[in-house]
Amino acid sequence: MQKPILNIALDIPLDRLFDYLSNGNTAHIGQRVLVPFGRKNVIGIVMGLAQTSEFDMNKLKPIIQVFNDEPAIDSHVLNLIKFSADYYHYPFGQALLSALPARLRQIAPAKSRHQLIYTLSALGKNADVEQFDKRQIVLRRVLNALQTQPFLTEGGLSEISGSAKKSIKLLIEKGLVTTKKVLACNHTQVESQKTAPELNDEQQQAVSQILSEKNSFKAWLLHGITGSGKTEVYMRLIEDSLSGNSENAQVLVLVPEINLTPQLEGRFRNRFPDVTLVSLHSNLSESDRLHHWQLAQSGVAKIVIGTRLSTFTPLPHLKLIIIDEEHDSSYKQQDSMRYHARDIALVRAKRLNIPIVLGSATPALETWHNAKTGKYHLLSLRQRAVTAAQLPNIDCIDTTKVNLQQGFTPQLLSALRAKIARKEQSLLFINRRGYSPVLLCGACLWVAPCSRCSSRLVVHLGQRKLRCHHCGHEQKIPLQCPSCGDANLHPTGQGTQRLEETLAKLLPEARIARVDRDSTSRKNALVDILNRVQNQEIDILIGTQMLAKGHDFPNLTLVGVIDTDSALYSPDFRASERLFAQLMQVAGRAGRADKAGEVIIQTQFPFHTLFNALRTQDYESFADSQLMEREQVQFPPYIYTALLRAEANDFAPVSQLLHYAFNIARALNQNVMIYEPVRPQMERIKGMERGHILLQARQRSPLQFVLKNLVYALRNHKQAAKIRWSVDVDPLEF
Repeated sequence: MQKPILNIALDIPLDRLFDYLSNGNTAHIGQRVLVPFGRKNVIGIVMGLAQTSEFDMNKLKPIIQVFNDEPAIDSHVLNLIKFSADYYHYPFGQALLSALPARLRQIAPAKSRHQLIYTLSALGKNADVEQFDKRQIVLRRVLNALQTQPFLTEGGLSEISGSAKKSIKLLIEKGLVTTKKVLACNHTQVESQKTAPELNDEQQQAVSQILSEKNSFKAWLLHGITGSGKTEVYMRLIEDSLSGNSENAQVLVLVPEINLTPQLEGRFRNRFPDVTLVSLHSNLSESDRLHHWQLAQSGVAKIVIGTRLSTFTPLPHLKLIIIDEEHDSSYKQQDSMRYHARDIALVRAKRLNIPIVLGSATPALETWHNAKTGKYHLLSLRQRAVTAAQLPNIDCIDTTKVNLQQGFTPQLLSALRAKIARKEQSLLFINRRGYSPVLLCGACLWVAPCSRCSSRLVVHLGQRKLRCHHCGHEQKIPLQCPSCGDANLHPTGQGTQRLEETLAKLLPEARIARVDRDSTSRKNALVDILNRVQNQEIDILIGTQMLAKGHDFPNLTLVGVIDTDSALYSPDFRASERLFAQLMQVAGRAGRADKAGEVIIQTQFPFHTLFNALRTQDYESFADSQLMEREQVQFPPYIYTALLRAEANDFAPVSQLLHYAFNIARALNQNVMIYEPVRPQMERIKGMERGHILLQARQRSPLQFVLKNLVYALRNHKQAAKIRWSVDVDPLEF
């Protein structure tokens, strides 16, 4: 009898499935298998079963192993990844395997953490404790415990008594108790929040409207100013989803960055202490990530909080998706399959016919446009959740009209001193880590360049290093100018390290902490600093955009913004949108409790339209004006875009490939605007010379048609195999 043929997806840069013969073991769609490929063995996922193959049956190899003990990936997730791979024009096998935890991509059975639980049998549920001798105190306690709670773990037995294990054995022998092996889901003990805060009218209206249509797909934009209580709305929605039939309900909460996960996770654990909650992000160990993923896949985890890759997590009972800070660019993958987690989550919600909530104080303009045109339903929270909390007063200081003291205006220094005197906290925001952005020669104006990138090296004075923030290249700070030999080299401009050093001299009484990628590289470093802030052990916090969102510091009443002017006149058409969102977020850290907050922005352009909108916290007028500009010049969301990027050690083959692609795309003639190849603003990164082609269309379908044919041609082009190229659909960076 002929063995069935398995169609298997492999982590191979070819957009096709591979045929293998069954080895006699039963394999199901979505199951992990081990197969030979070339000279090595690799992990694959079964995608189909067939009786025939387009290849010679004698040349098909049998699979080596089926991991039968592992549950298969469900068809919904497989189809979602297939949709994503097609839309973003990425090999399906690579997309599928990259969506799995690292342990599932390794050639070994996925070891699961299990625990033994004890439950009452049908006989045990009707058993009378009095049938046992009163001297069997421990046994009676164990039976009592099982009759008042659904199960006991071995840890729970130990809490009853050190001899409880002997008693449970006796109950098992009598047929009163049964045992079951389940995935372990131990949690850190937390102090539960007994009562939920009372909702204001706007919050209550938002919750009521979403719950009124909770059994069908609808995209809700929850637009709320910072501190308006969006998280409390999320919690009420989760509470409703898990109430009643919680065994068949799960909620997915997406957050943009890892540093938001611990704080949000803590708040959710306090609110739902009896619910199994897991987090999924890249800071977890491989073992922990696999375990959390398995808890989600099995349905044991009821709340899953994760970053963008969590969009593809198997959740058999998913009832609600929440995307916090939906505008954040971290949701867009910038390498491999360049997917946008928000957009994929919307597709997932629609396919499952469940609601999805997008929350933000500054929604992405694409999202705002969808809400304005009725594609999404808009819900607004215009007041802060804490009644006494008011929006901070925002003051823009013209740095061209005051004498700066080592980069600080007198107004900002005076405000910092006043806050320290009142034992209140301040945050200084500068989106530039390191000591200073430039090492300048005072004689010939030489600036330290990166040898591998079209960028300048940043001074990190503490380590006596020059470092590139694009490629990671490091070198010692030279003693004299490599260009003219002059020793007059000095750091120019401000970075977080220099700001910290300067403040320590100007305000020696202040307790200062710095939060950037350098200071938080150690495990739990960020959590430690945030705990010190909450415990009033820090007066001034200096940070980058890591601190701009999600954090709640009740005693923080002043935010100082040091240098943002470069983004006002950037060639990137999204720069103003990003800057406004960033400043709104960081300004929202001030005055979130009952103390008034203030924001001081140092700028050379205090009357710029962006700052005028920021002073009144008027996102709507800013967004509407930006959309009007984009419509006039035909930028997204009024047009759909894609980029074909290419890079190599030498630009000549890059140029040849891009011109080849340009000619193919133009010949397709599908109402798609195809621009000639150009070099991006960063012409070289990590030693690779770069170029790209921009494609634009008024509808998605003609753009997708051109991309599909273009990608097919490139995959079959010999020159393309020697060059690193990629397609970025709906790009955020140009």
